[in-house]
Amino acid sequence: MKRVKIAAVIMAILCALSVVVIAAYDSSEDPLVSLSYLNDIFKYEILSIVDQRIDNAKVDIKAELQGTVPQDTSGSGTGTSDTGSQQAAYYGYEVLELHDGDEVYAITPCDIMLRAGSALCIAPNPTQGISDYTDGVELYNGMSFTKNHMCLIPRGDGRGLRATSESVFIEIRGEYTVVTKQ
Repeated sequence: MKRVKIAAVIMAILCALSVVVIAAYDSSEDPLVSLSYLNDIFKYEILSIVDQRIDNAKVDIKAELQGTVPQDTSGSGTGTSDTGSQQAAYYGYEVLELHDGDEVYAITPCDIMLRAGSALCIAPNPTQGISDYTDGVELYNGMSFTKNHMCLIPRGDGRGLRATSESVFIEIRGEYTVVTKQ
């Protein structure tokens, strides 16, 4: 009988302690979430946040794109100096026709692609050339460009190309100078 009374007292104490522990539990740190809350409320809150971020990104991208295209008030994107050279400040791809002996020099980093004809690399520094993205090689001074290969002139330090056939077409993006053969 003593054992039964002791067991009953221990059980009563354990029940009282469990009630105290359950009452002290704060559900705000670990709330119970229902599927209907996730589907009906939370999903739309997340979607509205994502939509707002996409709208903000669109505005930023539009502003960035509009800021990179220079506003030309003269009606022409090129200017000619008395040395027979032309300069262009256009940031989209542009098609240029060159003739034998004409040279193109980068002023800023330029992407360039030979579309027709033949051309040679101009690279005054023997250890730095023009990067050919397509083959993953570097073109050094005097090396030939390959047609339809995208190339990068990383900075305007005297690197460029020289047309070696009568009619040469290139696509170019960035600021450059064209020096015509006189």
